Amino acid sequence: MKRSETDSTPGTETTSGKHSASFVQARDSRNRKVPGLWIRNERYYACLWVDRGDGKKTARRFPLEAANITEAKEQMEIKRNERRETKLPTAGRKPSLSDCIEKYLASPIRLKRRANTQDKDRAALGRWLAHIGNVQVHKITPALVIGFQEKRLAEGVSPRTVNLDLISLRGLLKRATAEGHIRELPQMKDLERGVVPKRRFITPEQFQLLLETARTHCPRNGQQFTDYLRFLAFSGAREQEVLRMKWSDVDLSERRIVIGADGLTKNGEARTVELNSRLENLIAEMQTRRAPDSEWLFPSPHRGKADKRTITFRNSLRLVRAKAGLPRFGFHDLRHHFASMCVMNGLDFMTIAAWLGHKDGGMLVGKVYGHLLTEHRHQSAQRLQFGIAALPAGAGSAG
Repeated sequence: MKRSETDSTPGTETTSGKHSASFVQARDSRNRKVPGLWIRNERYYACLWVDRGDGKKTARRFPLEAANITEAKEQMEIKRNERRETKLPTAGRKPSLSDCIEKYLASPIRLKRRANTQDKDRAALGRWLAHIGNVQVHKITPALVIGFQEKRLAEGVSPRTVNLDLISLRGLLKRATAEGHIRELPQMKDLERGVVPKRRFITPEQFQLLLETARTHCPRNGQQFTDYLRFLAFSGAREQEVLRMKWSDVDLSERRIVIGADGLTKNGEARTVELNSRLENLIAEMQTRRAPDSEWLFPSPHRGKADKRTITFRNSLRLVRAKAGLPRFGFHDLRHHFASMCVMNGLDFMTIAAWLGHKDGGMLVGKVYGHLLTEHRHQSAQRLQFGIAALPAGAGSAG
């Protein structure tokens, strides 16, 4: 690549000297020095004053992908514009991974998230730190990411869980990029999850078996647990969403409930669910058994003088599903049961999606929650009409 002749400047060597890697100032076609533009080993560099990260500034050279002086000038102007928009990385020593993790987890945005989400992030980033080591954050390479993924898979961890760990790292590195510690994110590719099995449909008979088993084998909290199971099945709400509901979230006069009034739903937004007859009757029954000293729909039986909610029914779940012979049953199966029953009753997908808290207008309902009972599908096929007369027997055969 042909360059214009350059002469030495204070503190530099010429390209003809012993130190060919030294920087020399670039000159234009008229042999005039171009301010801020330098050359080393036939590559152009833009020298700009940038923030050092501590309120002070320092000069820093940025390599340019330019083939000639004209392209170099254009790219230097782009770098200057990036500096004005604070898109250039800061100068100075780059923070370590542990420093970034500490700052990231303590950020106001992260602290607004649910406690269990913060715990999962902290655990995931701790695994990354243990594998990568406390390197400077800008030295995290795709090879290190791939090595972590392969190690987790070798430990028997599912691809989905490995991808969740990657989401935590990606969030941290995006913040580091925004703060100027990284020029661009390293390539981080999610693992292929393969075919996701369709969730089983809990039939009405299986659901009734669960309720009867709960009443029989949970003498201490059988009534409350069956109320909880029915509430999940009739509302489509998630496990923890129901446990955080208060009686102030119930409006029987308007025949509706509010799920996520505390802002702790999966998407951070509250949603209104109109009462169907089964849910309305259940709430009316629960009101007759309401604890007068609690604002929670499902208060803790061990709350004492403090008004505390039930944290989980997982122990009761393990007991009941073992006795009922449904070892794979989970609370989320009742959310699936609700959505499937809505589909089989002919409700439109947009309404179902709004009740479930989906933002896709019903696409996920049709893809995941639209499985139908075989009997219902056969009945639908028998009701299908085409509006044309049937041909007589044998009329379609060739003579």
